[in-house]
Amino acid sequence: MQAAARQCGFHLKVYDRLLADLGDQHLALEPAPGLKTAGWLLGHMIVTGDFAGRLCGLPPVAPKEWRAMFSPGTAPSLDAKTYPPMKELLAAFRSIYGGLAANGPNASAELLAAPNPYETARGAFPTAGDFAAYLLTGHMSYHLGQLSGWRAAARDSLK
Repeated sequence: MQAAARQCGFHLKVYDRLLADLGDQHLALEPAPGLKTAGWLLGHMIVTGDFAGRLCGLPPVAPKEWRAMFSPGTAPSLDAKTYPPMKELLAAFRSIYGGLAANGPNASAELLAAPNPYETARGAFPTAGDFAAYLLTGHMSYHLGQLSGWRAAARDSLK
């Protein structure tokens, strides 16, 4: 978990520039057909990061209500009113992943060795530790990459 937490912390520093100028006007912006919105991307990373935190024994940060909007299988909304304010999303994102980078390595071996409770991913990630490490690295990177593509497509809206 230590290596995954280090990678997570690295991504937080490197990609903070992607988040710096986002506001409520970007929550539901779909700059090209089929692209996820910035609000959904952040919200999705928040609820999945919060899940990783729970796998590591950390208390949840995100409100439970956010799971219905942002869990795997949900779709972005084009109505900004359906999302929490961008400031709130950014604070939760930084809190969750900062907490994982700092405290993930302290997770007990017993917690990390437990079967992955997310059955859909259990074949690829059989233990809670395997899945938490993936959520802190590959999953986070994938969605930060989508946010980077979103920014390129939305560049005129970011001025």
